[in-house]
Amino acid sequence: MRHYGKNSNIVGVASVASYILMFIHTIRNTQQYEMNYYNATWFIFGIIVGYFVGWVFAKFGHDIPEIKDRDLVKTIIVNIKPLLIVLACALVIHLGFATYRQYQMDRIVAQSVSTVANQHSSYGLSILISLITTFTIWLGYAGTLNFSSNIFGNESIANLSYALSHKTPWNIPYPYTLQSLFNGFGGIGGVGATLALVIALILFSNKKQKRAIAMRSSVPVFFNVNFSLVVGIPTILNPIYVITFVLSPIVNMLLGSIAIWIKLFPPLVYPVPDGTPGILAPLMGTGGNVVALIYTIFILIVDVLIYVPFVKLDNQVANKYEASLK
Repeated sequence: MRHYGKNSNIVGVASVASYILMFIHTIRNTQQYEMNYYNATWFIFGIIVGYFVGWVFAKFGHDIPEIKDRDLVKTIIVNIKPLLIVLACALVIHLGFATYRQYQMDRIVAQSVSTVANQHSSYGLSILISLITTFTIWLGYAGTLNFSSNIFGNESIANLSYALSHKTPWNIPYPYTLQSLFNGFGGIGGVGATLALVIALILFSNKKQKRAIAMRSSVPVFFNVNFSLVVGIPTILNPIYVITFVLSPIVNMLLGSIAIWIKLFPPLVYPVPDGTPGILAPLMGTGGNVVALIYTIFILIVDVLIYVPFVKLDNQVANKYEASLK
């Protein structure tokens, strides 16, 4: 609306109403409403709905600046056309999604994913799933993360059983599982290896606000909780950081697998509790191997070096934007 130089009091209300109409669905065989559509994992869909509603109102709506008391009834009457358009589109999407659920297509998709998950992984497939996960997080949708953290669980169980029965993590049957490589090396500071971004921002950002966000996010990011950072900077939907956000975890996984291949330390086999600092995950996953900790610090330094040029690019873009406003 700001881009088109228009203003309307009901655009926000229409956006919220449209989103609720699209995703007001009950949990199957219950009277409870499904609330998964209203949390942070559906961030990108909220942006898309809001953008579409704003575009429709900008094209077909009318401003009534002479109404100083913000008469909502008059505003609705003047903008009834775009309001009906967005609500009709939301209703169509609602019916389509309801039909999708009615015929249990969601279960079919879930079963297909489970079929893949019960098979043995390949190294290439693990890298591909990691790419999909980090890219969807960059888009603002976190659903794939849950998928990637649980896939190929049978291999992890087999590895753990071998380590416990032989009392060593060496020579396990599946040394390069997605779970060990992604959770152990790819997620230092959360998805996107964002602990390195925090360090790079604190050291090289010339924007006081972004340094403050990095400082205040440093503790949760250290424990792999990075939502405040990726929204506050932001990195979500920010083209400046898409390359580093998506590729840094892959670089980490490659470096970690090389170290395991040359037997610098054993594969990560032991489960690591949620909330464990990412930099300590390889130490715990290997059963306390100090070399793994030192190597993880080396990987973190590599990540910082990867992020630094893009933080400087962010500085340049911000400076040009500020100059254009003067």
